[in-house]
Formats: sequence, structure tokens, C-alpha cells
Amino acid sequence: MMRPMMVLSLENLPKRKRGEVVFKFESFCESGYPTRFTGLSFRENIGTLLGFGTAELTGAHGEAKFWSFQLELNRHPPTFVKLVIVEEDVKKSSCRQCHFCRFIGWGEHLICNKRFHFVLPRKETAIHASRLFIEMHNQKQHLMHGVVHLNGFGHLLSINGFSGGSEFVSGHQLLDFWDRICLALCVRKISLSDNAKKDNMYLRLLYGVAYGKTWFNQWGYGFARPNYAVTYEMYSQSIGTLKSFPLQFLVPQLACRSREIPFIVAKYQAISSQRLVTLGELFKFMLEFKSRLPCNSLAPMDYSGIISENTSRWSAKRVEMAARVIVEALKRSELRWVTRQEVRDTARAYIGDTGLLDFVLKSLGNHVVGNYIVRRMVNPVTKVLEYCLEDLSSVLPPNVNGNNGRMRVRLQMTRVQVIRDLSHLYRQIFGESGQGLLHANETLSVVPVAARMVMDTKHFVKDYHSQGVEQKIMEVAYHDYVNLNCTIRVKIGAKDSTTKQLPSFENVIISKNATVGELKLEVQRCFREIYLGLNNFMVESIVGFEGLDSYLVYDSINLKSSVIIQGSIEQTDINSILEGSNDIVVKCACGARDEDGERLICCDICEVWQHTRCVGVSDTDEVPHVFLCNRCENDIVSLDPINF
Repeated sequence: MMRPMMVLSLENLPKRKRGEVVFKFESFCESGYPTRFTGLSFRENIGTLLGFGTAELTGAHGEAKFWSFQLELNRHPPTFVKLVIVEEDVKKSSCRQCHFCRFIGWGEHLICNKRFHFVLPRKETAIHASRLFIEMHNQKQHLMHGVVHLNGFGHLLSINGFSGGSEFVSGHQLLDFWDRICLALCVRKISLSDNAKKDNMYLRLLYGVAYGKTWFNQWGYGFARPNYAVTYEMYSQSIGTLKSFPLQFLVPQLACRSREIPFIVAKYQAISSQRLVTLGELFKFMLEFKSRLPCNSLAPMDYSGIISENTSRWSAKRVEMAARVIVEALKRSELRWVTRQEVRDTARAYIGDTGLLDFVLKSLGNHVVGNYIVRRMVNPVTKVLEYCLEDLSSVLPPNVNGNNGRMRVRLQMTRVQVIRDLSHLYRQIFGESGQGLLHANETLSVVPVAARMVMDTKHFVKDYHSQGVEQKIMEVAYHDYVNLNCTIRVKIGAKDSTTKQLPSFENVIISKNATVGELKLEVQRCFREIYLGLNNFMVESIVGFEGLDSYLVYDSINLKSSVIIQGSIEQTDINSILEGSNDIVVKCACGARDEDGERLICCDICEVWQHTRCVGVSDTDEVPHVFLCNRCENDIVSLDPINF
């Protein structure tokens, strides 16, 4: 079971103080607001940001310091949220190592001296509760919780917008807010575990089918590392399979279990301006259609609803009469495609106002009328606009036609209805009901398999360093300084020493007139400041450089290449200074050879760990007290019996 990295309490977090600066939520950390961050690294810029905050309380044992920022969400009515930044002293923390670094593949990073938590507490928690807990494992405790290590690597732990219980701010706004902070402060990489849900639908699957990528990809997050040994190639292929799966194969099978499915699909086929052929096209249209609907208003989808006082100079009665005439003309064409001019000429025998006909022809396309959809498209050969009626009588419920067979159906759509339809499709295809597709036929059986691979892909990362720092290096004019990309190669101990090179580099800024000796001292100071295990780090040499310390760096070292500094620290256990050091051995049947954040179980004989799911233990079941892996169990069975 995962332990929280830190549990801190903010006793009686105060309300807004008299004279306290209030910042705009929507523009916080945009360029120049509250200031221009000129540093090239997170450790430089975080101090600048904290200078604008209000110093709050400190931890009981000095393990943390707190700053708060009052943020205005709305002016009318006045709505505020509070950003709390917590500086954690890792040396005094009860849990120095970061298991999130281990899960994302950064276990080889050294433990940093400090971690900074960025928290937007829930309003009721911040104001009414006597204690506000910052817990790494409680994702529902805050509107937003992110943590960044002093070296610029961090993790977005939770986002809770409207679906997560927020009253005033959406998940999209929270991601924009977090993204601005990370970009302004020059963080390096941010990881997240994508467990985002909306209306009981996992967004990594919903958006994967609709757009071919995760919801977080809108902010640049991409595949980081596998869960359950699902590689990027397997993930991409699964996304492509689901996105391009033909509805003509899927709908008939689903209709056997849910009579609603054909009507739902037909309804959105009717509303769409283009024919929806694949599952991805259907999901994408439904999501985008929902976003275009007013939050509470109704959107009429029949020909009586194509007119409003603001858009037409004709009365509703005249528009409805013209629409009836056009539909009757299309019915006489026996469901074949006819040109716009043909439809117009036929209707003119009954409606003399050509302006009215042109208006209705333009507005009527892709509406449901009775048992039909009025289709409109440009002929790809002749480039002429054509119309056709598409019969829906085989899929529409029998009670659609009312009023003695009059050709009129009024589909009034709201966001709630679209979400309900989308949720029903999601459950039937990807829920427990969809597991029946495994045994339907060879074609349909790929759907649940591909969906499982998409669901098993949770770790995503955004690289801010390439986006922000290079641009800032060009913008910030260091006329008398040079920036060097430095890392260190550490020799640990004197006898039987081991050597480790850090996987990441640090930006070190020195004067153009600095000597090699001054560069060594600056690198030594910089790495001691950042990393907990390097407090006694001593620089010895620069790899590839054999000159004297008095030589000028500008003349002696290639400034365009990375600089590796050789040094040493006193005898210590290398695993004690790494973020992800772990003695457990993972060897799972799925192919996993490292911890990925999923639940594991250990064999009581060989002490090898495997995923509980892979050995047949459901995620909802408790881990058995005694467990033997298949290999050890078979070895025991094969032993010769003992004769007494």
C-alpha cells in the first residue's frame, strides 16, 4: 500500500487579509503577471514567485513553509480561490523518496533537498475546516494538487473540476492554470497518471476513441511509459483500431442487448452534416455537438425549428409550408439523390417565393423529418449540391410518428441528453456488457482487447524544458554571462567505489570572464543546493579537459556541448540517495519488469512480485495473506512424496 509522501496541516488557514494582493486567476503566471520570470531554471524562479505570496504558517517541526495567493475567479459575483504553495524540507520529511518518480521511470534521479506543492484547496476546506491536509494519496481533497522537485521534475497529482465536485472552476481552467505556472517557472518535465473521469467514463478511453489521444494531450502530455507492459506501439495500434472500427459491424451486435443503440446512432447520424461511419467519428461528433449546445436550453432539430424571429423575415407558418413541399418533392424522387435545382424547380409549382425556398433549402439539410433524414452534400464529381431522403423506419421507435401519421418529429436535445446517450454507448461497448463482444466473432473480439490496452496506459509526461527554456535563453540577454549545460559523474567512497552519472543536466550561469576553477566551484555549489545526497560533493575535474584551473572557460570549453564534471562524495549507500531505489524484483507474466504503480503481490517463496490482476486476483478483492506463484507452486507439486 502506498504511503503519502507528506502529511502537513495548515491550522486555521486565514481568510483574505486586509490589504492582501488579489491576482486574476485566468491570467496568473502569464507573461509579465505577476512579474517576468527571468531565471532559466525552476529553482531560480520559484523564489521570485514566493516573493509575491503571503507567508503563512510553518510546520510543527520546521519540515515545511507555506505561502498563499488570493486569486479572483469572478468579479460579479465575487468568487475567490486560494493557491497555497508548500515548501517541503525533504531532509526533515517522514518520506524522502518519491514513489511517483519511481512509477514514471525517474527512479535514477537523486533525491532533491526540497519539494514544492502547489495546492488549490476546496473552498469549504480552506475556510470552514480547522485543518487542511495536503496528502499525496488523496486525490479528491483539493481542486488541484501538483508537486515539483527542486530540480524541475514534478507530478500533477489531482485535478477536480466540475465533475470532481468543483462549483466555480472547470477542469479545463485548472489545467490551463497549472500549465501557465509550469511554463513560467521553467519546470522540466511533469508526469501524471491519467485517471480522469467524467460521468463515469474514463477520458483516456473516451477521447482516445474520439480523437486518437488522451484528454491531457490538449496541453502537450504524451505517452511516458507502459503499465502492464503495454508499449507505445501497442497503445497506438489499439487507439487506431477503436477509432476506425466500422459502426455497421458494431451496431447490429449491440442491438441484440440494447434496443436503444440503433436509435441513438441514427439520431446523431441525422443531426450530423456528414455520414458517421466509424466509432471514432460518432464519439467525436457527439462530444463536439454537446459542447455547442447551451447548458440548459433546448435545441430544436426539426424543420419547424429552423426559423426564429432573429434569423428569418418569413412567418413560421410559411416556412413550415415550404419545408413540407420540399420534403414531398424529395419523397417522389424515391430516395435517390437529386440536385438542388431540381428540388427548387419542383417546389416552385407550389411556392412562388424563391427567397423563401432558398432559405428553407439552406436550413433544412441534415434534419430528422418523420421517418426520414434530409441529407445534403456536394456531389464530388459534378460539384453540385444535392439532396436526398434517408429512410429511418427500420430503426426509429414506433411511437415517433404521432398525430395521425403527420411527418413531424421534434427532437429537443440538451447536454444532459447527449451525455446520457454517450454514457449508454460507452457502457454497452466498453463496460461489463461489452465483454460479450469477446465471444461474438473474430472481428468484434478486438474491441474489448484494444480497449483494455488503452485503459492500461495511464502514465503521461509533458516536456516543458524544450518548450520554455530554449525560448527564454533567446529572450533573456545575458550580455556578460554564458549558460552551460552541466551534469556530474559522482564517485562514491574511497575503496570499492562506485561511479554514477546523473541522468539530468543543470543550467549553470557564469561570467564570460570566469575561469575553469570558478566553474568548478559554481557547479559544486549548484549541485549541493539541489540534491540531498550531494551535501559533501567535491568537484575534482572536467571530463575531457586537461588544462589548468586558471584557464578561461570561454576559451577552453565548448559552450555548445554538455559539460560533465567529475567529483566524489563520502561513503554512502547509493540507494539511499535515489528517488526510486527499490530492492524488490518484479517479473510478471504480462512482461513487466519494474514497478508501474499498479497493485503488486509477492510470492512467499521466491519473493518475486507480480500484478495482482495478472495472477487472477481482482482489483476489488483483498490480497491473499499467503501467495505462491505458478512456478513455485508447480515446483512443490513436482517434488517426490516423503515416505515415513
